[in-house]
Amino acid sequence: MKRRRVFRVIAVYGAVAFVVMEAADVVFPAIPLPDWAISLVLWLVILGFPIAVVLAWAFDLTPEGVRLTETAAPDEIDSIVSAPALTRWPPGLLALGGLALLGAGFYGGRRSSPDLGDGALVPSAETPAGSDLTFLDPADDPRPAIAVLAFTDMSPERDQEYFSDGISEEILTALSKIRGLRVTARSSAFTYKGSGLNLQQVGDELGVPYVLGGSVRKDGDQLRISAELVSVSDGFRLWAQSYDRRLENIFAIQTEIAEAISAALRIPLGLGREALVSPTLDMEAHDLYLSGRAALRRRGPGVGEAVRLFEASVARDSMWAPAWAGLAEASAISPLYAGLVGASTDSAVWAGSFALAETAARRALELDPRNAAAHVALGGVHRDRWEWDEGERELLRALDLDPDNEEARTQYSELLWGMGRLDESLRETGRALAIDRAPIRLDIEGFVLYMNGRNEEAEAMLEEGLAMDTAGGVHFLRTVLANLMLFDGRYREAIDRFASYLPDSVGYRRMGEALEAGDPTLLPESAGRGLAPALVLLGEPDRALDVLEEMVFALPFGVQFAIWDPILAPIWGTPRFQEVILPRVRLEGAKVKVAVSPGVP
Repeated sequence: MKRRRVFRVIAVYGAVAFVVMEAADVVFPAIPLPDWAISLVLWLVILGFPIAVVLAWAFDLTPEGVRLTETAAPDEIDSIVSAPALTRWPPGLLALGGLALLGAGFYGGRRSSPDLGDGALVPSAETPAGSDLTFLDPADDPRPAIAVLAFTDMSPERDQEYFSDGISEEILTALSKIRGLRVTARSSAFTYKGSGLNLQQVGDELGVPYVLGGSVRKDGDQLRISAELVSVSDGFRLWAQSYDRRLENIFAIQTEIAEAISAALRIPLGLGREALVSPTLDMEAHDLYLSGRAALRRRGPGVGEAVRLFEASVARDSMWAPAWAGLAEASAISPLYAGLVGASTDSAVWAGSFALAETAARRALELDPRNAAAHVALGGVHRDRWEWDEGERELLRALDLDPDNEEARTQYSELLWGMGRLDESLRETGRALAIDRAPIRLDIEGFVLYMNGRNEEAEAMLEEGLAMDTAGGVHFLRTVLANLMLFDGRYREAIDRFASYLPDSVGYRRMGEALEAGDPTLLPESAGRGLAPALVLLGEPDRALDVLEEMVFALPFGVQFAIWDPILAPIWGTPRFQEVILPRVRLEGAKVKVAVSPGVP
């Protein structure tokens, strides 16, 4: 091998390969090239190695050109073997060095390459696997927690708040991909916008040891982002940096901030840096996307606006997964905000929204199989089509990718209560609240507590949510609490407080009057979800079954949630409920499991 210069080729090939793979790891994400490009270079370099060794063995470079290596002359091998050690050993040692460099390049490329065959993340060996974090109780979570506050808009006209909020949210999303770090939800941290509290005070109130804050100044295509990481225990600034770049460098800045936080807290990234942020080359598509996220956060009419903005974003860059995922998220929930005071009652609206959400989610996952938001949207669509196994699989995949995704936990809790697994649903809403104590999360927690027969706790949660939701964006807080008050005999109080939020305030009043008088003849012919429980309470189980049967056949979206109202327990065992209603929603043989109150055996 020495005579045929194989050792020399191994040494040179290993050194050059190492340089090529390290350069690709740095340059490709900055251009940016597709995620698979680094993997392609990695495997081409590895496959080229045996070819180079074989060619070095078989051919020789001479003044006359490349020729087949000639047979060794007499005593030529003996002279090489008998040479002094200082002459014999260096080529072999250089070859070993080349192999070491080749191995190091391969290992580094494998760690940073996101193309791992099944699309799964590579968790750090020093952090729990995703499946462990998925079902971990928040109190037992060993990871350090961080809150990302809304970055301040420092633009000249102070008209870029949607942009600065969006950048904050994208940095939060990048940090949430670091498996060894627990990230507080955006809605919890953003409530402190404009509060005047310093980072240390906010961290104390949120109960996290670290807080990231900063500012964004956008002036044309010039961008300045300043960020600082503070330790809450002593107020010490662990890291601070300012970035003055052009707008198209925004994704590189987000990646650098996430890497800096990881380094400052001594937490391994656990995956390649290019997997932290999904960039687009179209800044207008990015701007439309951030506007869509801002509209979606407002809920209400903002959901329909978000759908239009995300559609415009994907029209500009159809290869950008986050925009498709945003479109899927907004489309999946848009029917809930399509009615005048709540959800649409038109099945065609639901079907059209679900079709758009599914198409968008699948497109996002084609582009990025690790996009948790797309899995959440797809799981919600499957759930509301009563495709329970498919819905659970998608939502668990989302939680495996992002255990701190509060929306994934909320949607999963809704799937569980739709299947009658009310005890498991309550555990999930608790996990969602631990991440994000926002009005929509309090609404879901209150509803699931009610479904588990824990009315006092449910009312306390709903009232807490109402105190936070002063703008009335989460109208379900009002309707759920009104329903609870109806069956508690306080319908007049509920009407005084929530009449404008009730889909049928007249029918609601008549139900209250009928329950108060104990007279089923006073009930309206239809009054939405509350009518069947009212009929059960008034001793009309057959009429209650009529209402449920009509409901599940007339509006086949979301109605599975109504059938597990605890007031309906007396009719759950009837033949019609078991043989007609449950099969209609694909829950044949389902049994309700509830969570008892603390201290109750």
